[in-house]
Amino acid sequence: MRSNLIPHALALAAALVTSGAHAAPAVDSMTTGFGLAEYTGSAAVGAGLVGVNSTLFYVDEQTQGGVKSWFIFFDPAGTQSIEATLDFGQPILGVVTTRAGLTATQAAFSIDIDGDGLLNDYNLAAAVGLEASDTVSYVVGGSTLTLDWRASNPGDHVRVLLSTVPEPGSFGLAALGLAGLAGLRRPRRAPPRG
Repeated sequence: MRSNLIPHALALAAALVTSGAHAAPAVDSMTTGFGLAEYTGSAAVGAGLVGVNSTLFYVDEQTQGGVKSWFIFFDPAGTQSIEATLDFGQPILGVVTTRAGLTATQAAFSIDIDGDGLLNDYNLAAAVGLEASDTVSYVVGGSTLTLDWRASNPGDHVRVLLSTVPEPGSFGLAALGLAGLAGLRRPRRAPPRG
């Protein structure tokens, strides 16, 4: 019966070692009547062409060198304000909020959003990023981002950079699981009969 547990224990240990799946950001709080959605449209992000009211969008971007990127944007048809707190479930390394920063990180993290084979899904116009009155707050190493934005054309945009390296605690749990496996594999001797 113990040998039947070994494949399950190995699978658990592997899951602990490779933890850090890239689940979509979760909403901790958001302006009433607003929602969070994955953007998969064909309109270029950053050009003011998305024009969807009451929706904060995210784009699941690339992972490079242990850094995972999420592009978060709000592009209403008119002018709207939104307050939200998002939980990314992984440590935040930094948030890119300026056009210069978004442009500098574009090649490393952008993707073909609409799947047409062309990397033309971002338009980093002069007004892309955040305006002076927009705020984002987070703690480096924390997993939540709080934003307070008032957006109009072309909207508000940030790139959230996360660490994909498992926390040291994950390695400890994996080691504990592997030690348990070693205990399962150790042959047991029957006690001497007296």
